[in-house]
Amino acid sequence: MLIKKEFDFGWKKWRDPPHYAHLAIKYQKGDILDVGCATCELYKFLRSKGWGGEYYGIDAVKYEDHTYPNGVYLIIGPASSTEFPEVDTVILYNILEHLDNPLSILKKSIESTRDNVLINIPKRNEEMWVKYGLFEPHQLDKTHKHCGFSRDECYQMVEMAGGEIKTYQEIGEINAMKGVPLWNNIIPRGINFLMSKIFSSKTYYHDIWCEVTPK
Repeated sequence: MLIKKEFDFGWKKWRDPPHYAHLAIKYQKGDILDVGCATCELYKFLRSKGWGGEYYGIDAVKYEDHTYPNGVYLIIGPASSTEFPEVDTVILYNILEHLDNPLSILKKSIESTRDNVLINIPKRNEEMWVKYGLFEPHQLDKTHKHCGFSRDECYQMVEMAGGEIKTYQEIGEINAMKGVPLWNNIIPRGINFLMSKIFSSKTYYHDIWCEVTPK
């Protein structure tokens, strides 16, 4: 094959633990179910921080070219039809945006937890890409079924699933002007100046993270 047809973005192994991994350490309550666990990088991070609970990982596929860490209870199958074990904390990190019916999995997770559900989803900054024509990285992921979530949609979805948001954060600050030095040769200075004015007083975040408890 002369031309590569598949592209691996490198998510199978973390270079640096993402911010939501540190939030998992802070807010987990004991035994964990990680829905959409992929290659269990979260498990390795938790262990490195001294976490000693039991870890169940659910994913639709098993990566045969990957060696999973010892101590993982790996469950292979679609989350919608797989029985969830009862645990202290359910992790839904970067999974709901991939599902046709995220509400059903969120409801199932809330019913399976003894304490809380931790969620990380892409935040939809509609002003950025509708009003100003700038794209967000999650828009490039062809596996996403949803174009991100607004704050109101997140709260509404949690309420409909039978939970309530105990802790809410928007994480991953977006610097909309990061690429401006690269544009200086192709975009007139006046437009660059105008863009700097537009974004100098605005702060965007690419993720919503929240802790959910059953009602």
